[in-house]
Order: sequence, then structure tokens, then C-alpha cells
Amino acid sequence: MDLPRPLKVILYAAIVGILFASYISPLQGIIESKSRIAELETEISALEQENVAKTRLTQELETTEGVERAARERYGMIKPGEKVYLVPED
Repeated sequence: MDLPRPLKVILYAAIVGILFASYISPLQGIIESKSRIAELETEISALEQENVAKTRLTQELETTEGVERAARERYGMIKPGEKVYLVPED
């Protein structure tokens, strides 16, 4: 059974089109994944900086001076006999 040349061209084009269409979805996933890498690296960097800051705070709060500073700054605590002066901000 010998098919006419135009029909063969159409069949080959259809097969190539089907193969091409089957590769589009995986390629889109790969492209999206590569574009997300930069976003995730930025997020990792921010989280690492936050982790360093929290580690410093934890180390500071392990000292007596750090606990005292935190109590004064965050909770407005004072030692017995001390006076607190509030200065209004302009």
C-alpha cells in the first residue's frame, strides 16, 4: 500500500507535532524549576541571616548582662532604688 506523497508529509508532520507536544509540559516544568532556584536561594539567605541574629540573641541572653539589658529594654524593669525618667520623643 503506497500512500501519496502529500499524505505521507501530513502523517510525518502529525507525528512530529505529537512528539513535540509531549515534550512541552516537561520542558515547562524544568524552566519553572530553574526560575524558582534564584527565589529559593534568596529566601535561604534571608533565613540564614535571621538564624544568625537569633543565635546572637540567644548567646546574649545566656549572660547576666544580656538578661538585665533585655529586662530593662523590653519590659521596663528597674533595680530597687533606681528612678526612671521618660523623655518624650518629638
